[in-house]
Amino acid sequence: RWFSKIAKQGEKQQMFFPIVTAYNYYLSVDNITFYSSTEKNKEFQKGFRHLSNTMHFAIPYLFALVCSAVPGALSDAGDIVSVYSADDIPIRLRGGTTNAGRVEVFYNGQWGTICDDGFDIDDATVICRQLGFKNATTAYTNAHFGEGADPIWLSDLACTGTEESLKDCPHGGWGAVNCKHEEDAGVACGGTPSTTELFQTLNDQANALIQQAGIVEGQQTTITTMQQELAQLVANVPTLLQASTLQNSEISQLQQLMGTLDYKVDELNDMAVFPIRLVGGNLSTGRVEVWHDGQWGTICDDNWDINDARVVCKQLGYKDAVAAYDHAAYGEGTGPILMDSVGCTGSEPHLSACPHQGWAVHDCKHEEDAGVACHDPAAAFSAGWTSGNHYTSSNYIIPFNAVYTNIGNHYSSSTGRFTAPVSGHYFFVFNGYSQYLNTGYYMYIDFMINTSVYKSQWVYEGDPDDTYDTASNSIIVHLDKDDYVSLRIRGGYTLSGYERSTFSGFLLHED
Repeated sequence: RWFSKIAKQGEKQQMFFPIVTAYNYYLSVDNITFYSSTEKNKEFQKGFRHLSNTMHFAIPYLFALVCSAVPGALSDAGDIVSVYSADDIPIRLRGGTTNAGRVEVFYNGQWGTICDDGFDIDDATVICRQLGFKNATTAYTNAHFGEGADPIWLSDLACTGTEESLKDCPHGGWGAVNCKHEEDAGVACGGTPSTTELFQTLNDQANALIQQAGIVEGQQTTITTMQQELAQLVANVPTLLQASTLQNSEISQLQQLMGTLDYKVDELNDMAVFPIRLVGGNLSTGRVEVWHDGQWGTICDDNWDINDARVVCKQLGYKDAVAAYDHAAYGEGTGPILMDSVGCTGSEPHLSACPHQGWAVHDCKHEEDAGVACHDPAAAFSAGWTSGNHYTSSNYIIPFNAVYTNIGNHYSSSTGRFTAPVSGHYFFVFNGYSQYLNTGYYMYIDFMINTSVYKSQWVYEGDPDDTYDTASNSIIVHLDKDDYVSLRIRGGYTLSGYERSTFSGFLLHED
């Protein structure tokens, strides 16, 4: 991502480096030397490592690029100037404020303006993005910020608004204009990214790149091994063909094996795994975003269905998908739309293995962003009982009414029941407290599944000589979906505690 830099008062800027300073009160940088692309890369890395070591807080990884100097691309004090790479078109804003002004581009050793023929908010959006802003608020015509004095370099600019920089937009040709400076175009930009957003972007990009680098490294090892096997097989074919004892069927099988290996090599080359994330929901729900070409982007909901959602959820580590959402159910994204008409069958190992129209090829808007809900059976509860001494002459289900936690809302304090959201193994533990026990008022607790006693006298205490008594037990049981568990006091017994008697449980493993 390119960031903008404001020229210091009274200085000329001849070289712009796309490295985030994240504002001076966040970083302490000492003795850093940046080299152009003609210097030794190891010297730059040494200097950059020093930069990482002088930060006041930790960022997992920080990436920086150094651009070659562009002779003559000088900017006056106070101008907003884009940071650019060798193939970008440098741009600046003149005659306005820190986020608005007449647009000028640097070409053929000279700054020049843009004619307002066809100039609209989409063109302004791309210009503001290249300058480091989040969006454009207004596209100005008729020399709103004053007339320029240099050449008019561009006319009939036709950006769609999705381009990353001005070099990606079609136009009428350099210097091919029929305009006057009274038609100079201008923009007003908005949404300057905060320090936190800048560093969050770097964190996301760095972690995604590291994840992808590890995957690519593993795939490259597999590709290299297969290529070596294929080369060995190819080398053996002439000798095998000359052997009179080799049957035609065996030759055919060998050739089929060679073709399969060749296909797998090509398949691995085309099957890079691209990280995905869910945004706008919770851990298991949200708008689907994919990392590609150095940025996060959304997916258009054309043909989006449960099979696509299944592949997304499996790649994120969930067992299955519950639903596929369209029409920006989890809010509209702000980055590019990177995929459209995704056609997963549901069996693919990851989203990038599914067919689609091509990266960033679409006819959608963010109001069509796709989302998913993944299967997440998380279930846990812990509750106490606020009753004092409780004697019952008949069997009594304990309504543990002081709920401390209830993940998934599967425990009911009104009924004292925990209902299993999925089939699997569950863990339960009870800690009982009773005071002033005497004959006929002992603690006697049964463990119930549905309406049946699963463990009779699961917890028992009957020592009349103590002022109070405690007793506890734990158990792991298998429950089918919608089975429910509760504890009951056997008729003729008692329990007390004022929340010192507690019942807890959670899902250990889903079937």
